[in-house]
Amino acid sequence: MLVLFAVATLGLSGFAAWFFFGGPEDDPTRVKLAVEMAEIEALKPQARSGDMKVQYALARLYHTSQFGSRDLDLAYEWYSKAAEQGHPGAQYFIGTFFADAKVVKQSYYRASEWYRLAANLGRVADAQLALGDLYFHGRGVPHDYAEALGWYKKAAEQGHPVAQYLLGSMYQEGWAGDYDPVEVYKWFTLAHRQRDRVLTDNPKFDTRAALDGVGKGMNQDQIKRAEDAARNWRPNR
Repeated sequence: MLVLFAVATLGLSGFAAWFFFGGPEDDPTRVKLAVEMAEIEALKPQARSGDMKVQYALARLYHTSQFGSRDLDLAYEWYSKAAEQGHPGAQYFIGTFFADAKVVKQSYYRASEWYRLAANLGRVADAQLALGDLYFHGRGVPHDYAEALGWYKKAAEQGHPVAQYLLGSMYQEGWAGDYDPVEVYKWFTLAHRQRDRVLTDNPKFDTRAALDGVGKGMNQDQIKRAEDAARNWRPNR
């Protein structure tokens, strides 16, 4: 009874919580943070020496940590160092920082410059998609559906499901020339293989509904040709 009274009086203070449920060293989040911080400290010397791959890895830890070491300022600093040396992944993320106004002032134009480096030289599919979006909406670059289509196609051909969905949509809307239901159905089918990833990017991009919609106007021969084309398709690596 005295122990229960003490716990109630302390409101399960840190000491009482430790007494009944285990010490701080048993906390999974605390353990993971300690591991992450140790990894960060281990990477720093090599990153400071100029190794762009290690700089990128360090930036990713600061950027994506879920255990307490997340620091966007330091992520941007290390991405910048790696990006300036030509690391395509770092160039892409610097572009996202400018597009999303993280740490730096929003500038779609600056974002487009970094995306273009990653998209051209590094062939980063995420950067190609992002650059296509900028052209589609006219943000930081001229409003140009043909340019948007070109970048979506580059990303789609590498297997990016969101780009595949958008490419199918552009073919469907006639922005890529004459309407070809077989081509539309093929790209929607490819995107549907990674439906969850597409929906995570944008819940409005329903690949199942897109397939059903275009399929209503197709005959069985067209659908078979589209399915065969999707089955035989291979990413351009």
